Amino acid sequence: MATATTTWESTHADTALRAFAARLGGELIRPGDAEYDAARAVWNGAYDRRPALVVRAADTIDVIRAVTFARERGLAVAVRSGGHSMAGHGTIDGGLVIDLSTMKGLSVDPERRVARVQPGLTWGEYAGQAQAYGLATSSGDMGSVGVGGLALGGGIGWLVRKHGLTIDSLLSVDVVTADGRLLTASADENPELFWALRGGGGNFGVATSFELQLQPVGPVLGGAVFYPAAGAKDLLQAYGCLALEARDELTTMAIVMQAPPLPFIPAEQHGRLVVAILVCYAGDLEDGQRAVAPLRALGAPIADVIGPMPYPALFALTAEGAVKGQHHAVRSMYLQHLDEAVLDTLLDHSQRMTSPLGMVQLRVLGGAMARVPADATAFAHRDKPYMLTLVNGWQDAAHSERHHAWVEQLWTALRPHASGVYVNFLADEGEARIREAYSPDTYQRLAAAKKAYDPTNFFRLNQNIKPLA
Repeated sequence: MATATTTWESTHADTALRAFAARLGGELIRPGDAEYDAARAVWNGAYDRRPALVVRAADTIDVIRAVTFARERGLAVAVRSGGHSMAGHGTIDGGLVIDLSTMKGLSVDPERRVARVQPGLTWGEYAGQAQAYGLATSSGDMGSVGVGGLALGGGIGWLVRKHGLTIDSLLSVDVVTADGRLLTASADENPELFWALRGGGGNFGVATSFELQLQPVGPVLGGAVFYPAAGAKDLLQAYGCLALEARDELTTMAIVMQAPPLPFIPAEQHGRLVVAILVCYAGDLEDGQRAVAPLRALGAPIADVIGPMPYPALFALTAEGAVKGQHHAVRSMYLQHLDEAVLDTLLDHSQRMTSPLGMVQLRVLGGAMARVPADATAFAHRDKPYMLTLVNGWQDAAHSERHHAWVEQLWTALRPHASGVYVNFLADEGEARIREAYSPDTYQRLAAAKKAYDPTNFFRLNQNIKPLA
């Protein structure tokens, strides 16, 4: 395979690169530079790609310059904020990476409860700064994810039942299009682009600023209760019913996993299969204790670490899966029903997990997310009550085939029960699976927006929606 240096630089004068670098407010990183390996790395270590150039953008002007430079010279482009793309879309072989990770600006208007945020800020950083005002925006459940990628795909996390998806709090987006224009998309400006950006992912340009609504969120009742896997089927059936019928203030997730070696889990349980019920109650804490009580009484817990905490502290619950550089295999699906066949299948396969980082996540949705009209944004499947995600993680690439196989075998067995998929949880799975993230009408409307704003499919390293023919 050609190296990153031969793909582009062998046919273009080095003087052009020097002139380009001189115009940037940020950095141009090339193969051979001391920072190159760090600059090309993404969260999912399964993707080890070698870009020809990495532009570490300082501001929107740098993004415009990078898009223009790449377009004029026929360079393929990858765009990265936090780098958490399941499919490794934040890096590329032989092309140009627009790295937004140093664009971390944030301003908060506490009176209007509005934040303006740049895409390189992580959700953990955003939540920490907003919490100083007693405010928060519904986001994901992992603090190291960048604002940009999650916000464009939807945003399902700890406040989804109380305050909806991240895109439901989105007021405007500044976006650099393929022809180098800077547009603002909102309900009043470029409304069709605004509709498409809320769920259509990175198909339409590089988002350089977001305006987000904030909500009052004081201390939450959060944490997890751990149960032994014996009796897990009945436990999960009961959990699914309780969580779906709970007040909107309560968002939860159940995880079937091997008990991690944490100090609050008895040593004899380490490595054994358990069911963890993770909770976030965003409301009155006494009401929260009453709401969470049934979930703490589903069996005899081996550990219970639920208690009051600042909202940003919830990200510690998923910190183990946030380690950059581990290999990850992921498959996901929505479920319309949580029936016995699904539970039997996932519990049977869970007994054969190949890694201590393997897990099956069951999210219960509904609440505010489900009350937004289906055609209000490009996000589909608001009506789905459950989302199931299969995750495996490992360090040694030599064992990748075995760890991938566990995910693929379980996903294949569960596939007949699937009812669509969340675009942010797609791996590199092909066009047919991308279409499953949207209704047919939504997909056609997105393809029309793609034709209007990116007719040549310049931004194609994403869960790609091709321009309408």
